[in-house]
Amino acid sequence: MKLRMSTVWMSVCLLVISLPALSADQAFFRLLGFSVDGVYAAWKTGGVQDGSGFQWIEVEILNTKSSLPEEGFRHVWSEYMDELPEAADIVSVGERIEDIYCAYGIDLGNTGNLLVYHPVTDLGVKGDTVVFCLVSYSPSYNSSEIILTLSTLPVDMEQSYPDWFPSPVTPVLHVTEGGEEHLFFSEEEIPEPYRMNFDYSIAAVYSNPADDNSLLVVLHSTRPGFEGSDGRFRVVSGSI
Repeated sequence: MKLRMSTVWMSVCLLVISLPALSADQAFFRLLGFSVDGVYAAWKTGGVQDGSGFQWIEVEILNTKSSLPEEGFRHVWSEYMDELPEAADIVSVGERIEDIYCAYGIDLGNTGNLLVYHPVTDLGVKGDTVVFCLVSYSPSYNSSEIILTLSTLPVDMEQSYPDWFPSPVTPVLHVTEGGEEHLFFSEEEIPEPYRMNFDYSIAAVYSNPADDNSLLVVLHSTRPGFEGSDGRFRVVSGSI
């Protein structure tokens, strides 16, 4: 009996060791606003790293025409800190964000209409398909139905990619309206911050306030972290 119990316990331990660690950290997301002409959108993400306890904040400017992040403006607060920031640090970050607003004409709070929202805590949503409309005139009277579907394609692993995590992928989005489907988003070259992401799901969809045919899609993303998989976000754009 003791031998049998030891064998079972050893099997359980080996199973746990063979699985990727589940301890990790989850970032927050906040859409800051679009530029007046709708060409740029600014968003902020940040959090506290699991294990180290370091705090971090990043702001990204997305070009809604190319669906690519603008270079040079991604890291607003690149220093990790092991304690609460001083008042001067908060002021400094605020000033840098204000400079970004001015440089790209971002209208703070001009976030368009939130059409779809699935927070990471919503465990009942798979996140690969969302159905919505641009305008709801009443509970039973809406504009035309729009279907947005997400799939992924494998990408080449970098040498530094830890092989105990699932292989990295890139997102592909298709949109269907009026029975016609077309490509919403895909990419041939993956921006450096997203080359190790191995999972995606649809988190939110925003309308572009300056372009009725343009949508901003927020994706939950997952990548290898210090003690497990880290929950992050990615924003892409496209036309319906």
